[in-house]
Amino acid sequence: MIAWERSARAHGAGPYALVHADYHWDAINDFHQDEAPRDQLFAADLTQLQMMVGEGNWIRYDSFIAPAVLRGLITQVHFFCLQDDDEPGLDDALLHSTGVRQILHPDVQSLAQVDSGMPLIFDLCLDLFNRSDQMYTSDLWSDAEIRAFLDHVRPLIERASIVTVSLSFGYSGTEADTRRLAADVLPLIRRWRSEIRI
Repeated sequence: MIAWERSARAHGAGPYALVHADYHWDAINDFHQDEAPRDQLFAADLTQLQMMVGEGNWIRYDSFIAPAVLRGLITQVHFFCLQDDDEPGLDDALLHSTGVRQILHPDVQSLAQVDSGMPLIFDLCLDLFNRSDQMYTSDLWSDAEIRAFLDHVRPLIERASIVTVSLSFGYSGTEADTRRLAADVLPLIRRWRSEIRI
């Protein structure tokens, strides 16, 4: 979320549509009951926002989308997530109070058709490519499956104003698996992004 805010301020763009491709929803809203931290969130500058991030704080690795919605940075969310042991997406109360629209995409073909007419953030978590939901346990997609997914969403990656990729150590297999996924995926995304800016 901090990277999104920083980029948005640097380029003066927004609000954004978010494409969130991940094993997990990351859609917990920890600000729904307590007004004091919500007021703090609304008033925070980048430095103060950074201080709200981390385990034991208000913005965590599984709850970074809701704060961006609350701050008005994101007004549309496209989820492509495989997690099936939790309620999907953002909660109804948050959607109702903010007017944000969310779309839950059942497959990559649907995701690839996203055309919001808004500036886009493309957010990829590498644990999408691990079928196991056990920490440091690997059941990785094949190289061909990963490349097919990336090829499908390449137009989104190329036209996005902001692209973020999280390595998700622990959830994307062993540490060696995570590093290998990063070594395969990040250079490809960088190349695609650099080619469209020539």
